[in-house]
Amino acid sequence: MQPDWTGLEIENFPVKFGQILKFRNDSTELMAIVLDFSEDEGGQWIGVSFIDQNRLFGRQIPSGIINTKCLDLLDLTYIQKDALINYEVVASITVNKTKVGIGSQSPATSFSEIIRDFERGIEQRKKEQTPCDKGITDLNPVRECYFDVEKIKN
Repeated sequence: MQPDWTGLEIENFPVKFGQILKFRNDSTELMAIVLDFSEDEGGQWIGVSFIDQNRLFGRQIPSGIINTKCLDLLDLTYIQKDALINYEVVASITVNKTKVGIGSQSPATSFSEIIRDFERGIEQRKKEQTPCDKGITDLNPVRECYFDVEKIKN
């Protein structure tokens, strides 16, 4: 659930871990922080967690059926390097890699898919969250939530 860059030359990626990116086109502006990297036959992928009002997109997952302690995980969109357009680096923060747990993962191969993931994430977080100790056997519990950016800082 944590980033693993074994075998990756992350210095060859166009952005760096902990950079805050602002994506913008004529009608949309959104922010995200770089938290992971991967590479496969589809090329290089940059894992970002979207930011809304200084809050990261995340989710709380029960760690077991008996133990109702929650795992706090971040939702990442993996942007294909070629789709990394219309952005600028606006800041960089020191992130503690051990505090980054990856929850859901979604690929984005175009700017419109980046916007799609952001808008879906906002809509999911408007729903009432299912408490971690409830709905363990439910088919569709709402686990999506926000975490303050401070949660992952060093």
